[in-house]
Amino acid sequence: MDFVLQVCNHAITAWKHSKSTGDNLNNRTDRPRVTEIKERNSVATKEALLAAARVEFQKAGYVGASTRKIASDAGCNAALINRYFGSKAGLFDGVMEACIDLDALECLSNDEIVSALADIALSKAELKAEFDPIVVAIKSSGSPDAQLVVRNRLGNPMVEQLASLIGGESAEQKAGVILSLISGMYVGRVSVGAQALSQSQNETIRPMLTAALRAILTSERT
Repeated sequence: MDFVLQVCNHAITAWKHSKSTGDNLNNRTDRPRVTEIKERNSVATKEALLAAARVEFQKAGYVGASTRKIASDAGCNAALINRYFGSKAGLFDGVMEACIDLDALECLSNDEIVSALADIALSKAELKAEFDPIVVAIKSSGSPDAQLVVRNRLGNPMVEQLASLIGGESAEQKAGVILSLISGMYVGRVSVGAQALSQSQNETIRPMLTAALRAILTSERT
């Protein structure tokens, strides 16, 4: 009888052990893997750095931007900028990577494109808190590293995209002149502070700007 009880006890113990082990295995299976957690944390950290960098580059430009402040605002160590982006220039490149947004001009007539471009030019001539790639590009023009990023990520791609929307003869040249005009509005109004270009003069400026944009779009080689 004692022998039978011992066998039963052993069987019950073995069953409990196997159930516990199985439960633990299930729990471990349900839990995210360490690599998955690291990947999620990595993505979240990179996004936080990019978000903080947009604010800092918008405010101070490339040269004046502090990587320590960017990291602090992102809630992480400054060394992670080098880890994820290689350098300050790499972070700037990441910020400027997806900044082209001319999709609103798709399928518009020439007159509608002119009106939309005038709106864009006047909006670029205002001090804004939110991230604006053209404003950041202008503020960062004193750095060769930033200039290279702007040329590769913003300048040439924007010219190409706008040229494809404009179409026709000398489309790239027209697009380049238009983007220069838009940038120049910001420089004249905000960087130089020309009173003649102040917001109070918008009613006078808009017809001139519209006429200039229309002349560029409709110009032909002679």
